[in-house]
This record gives sequence, structure tokens and C-alpha cells, in this order.
Amino acid sequence: MKTAIHSHRTNLQKGFSLFEMLMVVAFIGILASIAVPMMSTDDGFYAARDRRNAQELVSTSVMAQAAGLDFVRGDSLEDILRAVSRGGVVTRGSLKGRSFSVPGLSEEDIKGAAKYVSLNNGALQYSYAGQTSVAATVSYRMEQ
Repeated sequence: MKTAIHSHRTNLQKGFSLFEMLMVVAFIGILASIAVPMMSTDDGFYAARDRRNAQELVSTSVMAQAAGLDFVRGDSLEDILRAVSRGGVVTRGSLKGRSFSVPGLSEEDIKGAAKYVSLNNGALQYSYAGQTSVAATVSYRMEQ
């Protein structure tokens, strides 16, 4: 009987179980899902972020103009966008005390957003394709 048990132990297969292999594959998949986006040179994420910031800055400027607060002063587009980002408070009218701002934008965010914003007749305009495209421009000009 001892020999039967001894011979049974020598016939065991050496290798990894299915569970162990699945754990290794899952671990490699998790590492790949973290590493691949970091190694990517795709600027799509940054362009989408810049477009979103540009839309937010333009719409905040338009709402502030409707409330009687004008951020569009001077000729420098980046200075105007910085002023919108810093914000301001309405001092008169029905929206007195209402604050308009786009907080949390860095200098890099403002420069990126400036690629999708133009100044036209004293109003900010957003363009999905950037300043070079006129066909995709959405105008937010306030009639006074």
C-alpha cells in the first residue's frame, strides 16, 4: 500500500493552476490599463480639456455681460480670459451680489482655452475647430 501512495505522488503534474494563470492575466491587464494612457502621446485629452475650458469661459462672460458685468476690456485675449477666470461681483440691478467666475484654471489652462476663443466686436466667441475656422464658430455676441 505504501508503494501505491508513493507512486501516486510522483504522477502529479507540475505547473500553474487555472486560477493562478487568471490572476496573472488580470494583474497584467490592470498594469497595462494604467501604463498605456500614460505612454500615449495623444493630444485629444488636452484638446478636449481646452475646448471645455473655452466654452466655460465664454459662457461665463456672456452671463456676466447679461447681468451688467463686463470682463471684455483691453485687447489681450489672455488678459480677458484671466479676468473671467478671476471673476467679479455684480454691483447693481436684480442680480446684485451675484458672482461670476471660472475658478481653478491654471495659466496653462487659460493659454490652451485661448486657442478656441476669439474677440469679435467686443464679445468673446468660441470656435470648436480653433481660431482659424470660421465655419464652426458659435457666436455669443450680446445685443445691447
